[in-house]
Amino acid sequence: MNEVFESLYVNRELHAVLFDSVCKKYGLTLTELHVLFFLKKNQECNTATDIVDNLKITKSYVSAAVHVLEERGYIEGCHEKQNRRSIHLHLCDKADEIIGESQKVQEEFLTALVEGFSEEEIENFKQYVQRMTENTEKYLRGHMLNKK
Repeated sequence: MNEVFESLYVNRELHAVLFDSVCKKYGLTLTELHVLFFLKKNQECNTATDIVDNLKITKSYVSAAVHVLEERGYIEGCHEKQNRRSIHLHLCDKADEIIGESQKVQEEFLTALVEGFSEEEIENFKQYVQRMTENTEKYLRGHMLNKK
């Protein structure tokens, strides 16, 4: 089972290595890039709280990333009429080039991960990862309830 943990860290390292070129080119941190990518894929889940909850990045890192991305004109925040306390984040056109390059890198990352796997194995893997994610979320919910 230790191989699973080691593999997760190697995959994370490959992810960081591949995205490093995009980060350097645009002067972004990996967290800032993750925020942009998240907003592209989740146009309805678009608050800082949504990002924290879904990406499991600390509130302080998300807050700092949002601040930088707003200052640089990659995202903008607006209040919804129903809830003035909640700021909804939206990508600006200026982020399109970064998102495009990031999508190419993500495809490269996924291609590297599944090299040599059959379609059936890939489908099984997706199901296993989904179950692992559900187990993780269930455990974390239980763990958080026990802390209160």
